[in-house]
Amino acid sequence: MRILVSIALLLWYNAAIFAQEPDWIRGKSKEYPEEFYIVGVGSGDTRQDAESRARAHIAEVFSVKIKADISVNKSETLRESEGKVSGETKEITRSRIDMGLKKTLEGTEIVEVWQNPKDAAYYALAVLDREKAAVKMSERIRELDNEVTRLGEEVDTVSGKINKLKLMLLRRSLLSDRLSLDSDFRIVSPSGKGIQAPYSYAEENSAITKFIQNDFVIGISGKGPGADVLVQTVTDLLTGKGFMVDPSGGKRADLLIEINATTDPSTQPVDEWYYCRWRVELNASDPSTHSVIMSASEKGKSGQLSPDESKNKALFDMNKKTAFIASKLVDKLTGEAE
Repeated sequence: MRILVSIALLLWYNAAIFAQEPDWIRGKSKEYPEEFYIVGVGSGDTRQDAESRARAHIAEVFSVKIKADISVNKSETLRESEGKVSGETKEITRSRIDMGLKKTLEGTEIVEVWQNPKDAAYYALAVLDREKAAVKMSERIRELDNEVTRLGEEVDTVSGKINKLKLMLLRRSLLSDRLSLDSDFRIVSPSGKGIQAPYSYAEENSAITKFIQNDFVIGISGKGPGADVLVQTVTDLLTGKGFMVDPSGGKRADLLIEINATTDPSTQPVDEWYYCRWRVELNASDPSTHSVIMSASEKGKSGQLSPDESKNKALFDMNKKTAFIASKLVDKLTGEAE
């Protein structure tokens, strides 16, 4: 009889706990229906952990992630060949987009916290009002549209093709971010509809492709051992991305790339190995203003069983490093660099 009573009490106790368990523990709440709210549930050993995870759960719904290191302080001044300021463009990076979402998520509220009496674990329910969030996010999208419009006006008036390309790449980047923000807006919008964009990402991307293929010329020159091979390596990378390359070395170039290579072979073996020290440097600049766009170098020591072989190995290694440096430049010119 005592065993039966104990079992009955245990069943009653478990049922009581289950009855106390709020409905939102499973991710849905009758009090905060999905058509009006986005909900997030978090659990943890402490109340703070549970609340933090509940807020993070809501943030995970969005495609634009929030970075911890938000900093929007950089600006870039575009200058004419005479050195006069032609315009100042604020660099709107992903961090600014993240800040827009962060402000939207500031509307998230912890509305309920429950502690399981069985294991003492905390559970928290976070809610984000869809309509309020949609208003904040639409404001961010409108600001972005205004920035894209302003950049479009600068593209048409800025001097220098490098400056023009920079602005076009920045404009495309903002349009890409705008697509992500609009996708997030559809999530919070009670109607599920986005905001019609006044500009097309596809059209901007097409304009950039057309510009680098028809209006932007890159000149390349090289000095030192294996310079012809190094120049050809960089040329292949650039033409592979659609850029026009001037084989004359930059007489009509909008961007000039200079490659300098040096080798220092040793005639004295070390443990029967001969070594050749080498260094390769790549400089990219605007020939009209002589301003440096990018400068990078690599160096090393290549070893083989004869002096000639060590020198050939050095040329091979230099070429690989030149390709690496040039790929970073290509990413910078095409907007693919982070």
